[in-house]
Amino acid sequence: METKPLVSIVTPSYNKATFIEETILSVKNQTYPHIEHLVIDGGSTDGTLDILRKYSDSLTWISEPDKGQADAINKGWKMAKGEILAYLNADDTYMPWAVETAVKFLNDDPDVGMLYGECNIIDENGKVIGRFGAEDFELKKIICDRCIVPQPAAFLRRAVLDKVGYLNTSLYMAMDLELWIRISMRFKVKYVPHVLANFRLSPSAKTSSETPRFSRDRFAILDETFSNLELPEEIRSLRNQAYSYAHFEAAWIYCQQRRRREACKHLVKSVVIWPNRLRDDRVYATLAETLFGKRLTKTPIGWASSLKAKFRKDSSQPRRC
Repeated sequence: METKPLVSIVTPSYNKATFIEETILSVKNQTYPHIEHLVIDGGSTDGTLDILRKYSDSLTWISEPDKGQADAINKGWKMAKGEILAYLNADDTYMPWAVETAVKFLNDDPDVGMLYGECNIIDENGKVIGRFGAEDFELKKIICDRCIVPQPAAFLRRAVLDKVGYLNTSLYMAMDLELWIRISMRFKVKYVPHVLANFRLSPSAKTSSETPRFSRDRFAILDETFSNLELPEEIRSLRNQAYSYAHFEAAWIYCQQRRRREACKHLVKSVVIWPNRLRDDRVYATLAETLFGKRLTKTPIGWASSLKAKFRKDSSQPRRC
């Protein structure tokens, strides 16, 4: 008989009155019945508390000063009673089937410590403007390239958190990435090809307004990860590649903010640390946008690929005498 464990969802909140009701309703309207929703508010003054009072029959909430997002989530997880845990920021939402899908896959494979699905990207009006691009989990991938785990679509077992510890409160934006790395070093992480959540990009979101701090977090995470004696040797050998990507990512972030000096500095470091970075199309695209403010329609690698394809096509044609 299929078990129906309690699932605890923690929502950290601070002055998110514009979006938090939609977040609450996305949890309240789940197809799975056994859910505990905790909202940990940092002392909002914008009307958020009136919304929390409105839904106090279906969630547990507190409002008091905290030390930031990670501290609020940790506080909520320590209060939570569920066997399965997640956190959903106060401007993101779940698809109605999200929790039911997560429970099903966790029940089907007891060896999985954490799972995640796909995630839409939505604008401030809730319109879908993209897809996160989640993939099957690889530790190498999230250390040496972009994070492939969309945080709003991730669920983990409480037993996992008890083993690896809570979110690192010294990190401001990438505390989820650091947790995923610690979890994956000790537990199986699974990707399920279902859209489970919506991640909102809006001008007021940390992800939109304070991206350079994500870059600083990534360098701190790499320092911690590569100093871990338990890190597998095949990952430890990728140190230069990992730091190269961190510098490339920083270059891209500064490029988007039109901070050309910082962008160029990190782009150069990215290539010096790991020359194979020159094989990455994104380097040339970022360089062009940094220097000229324009995006390339085709990079040098793209041109080379086109020439090779044309050469193969020409050589395959029958030649006339």
